[in-house]
Amino acid sequence: MKRLLLIPILLLTSCSLAKKDPIYYVHVRPPSSYSGTIGDDGFFYYFTNSADRVNDDICKIRIDGACFVKTDTPAEIIKEGIMKAGDKYWCSEAVIKEAEKVQESSYNFGTYNPGYGICTEDGWIVE
Repeated sequence: MKRLLLIPILLLTSCSLAKKDPIYYVHVRPPSSYSGTIGDDGFFYYFTNSADRVNDDICKIRIDGACFVKTDTPAEIIKEGIMKAGDKYWCSEAVIKEAEKVQESSYNFGTYNPGYGICTEDGWIVE
């Protein structure tokens, strides 16, 4: 009987240790979105929309079908939703949306540009 109780506990524990899906991070918007992610190997992978994006030899990570190409640049998560790769900071969409909520209320309707900004070590700065 004790073994039967142990199996569900082990299953629940192993589920919490399961690998998470990669997160899409953005450095700056516009004129274009410079974005990427961090791989399980601790390296930065940049987003590409080139013709090679269908090639699995080039696309080492896919997030919702988007292609990310491996670099030799180490990357690290410095705090929840913010990654550092090289000398640049990269914010998750959750960090960007939170910054936009705060900024949206302080801008006049005609001057606010949703999604425009740059990621810093302190978070997303709306431009």
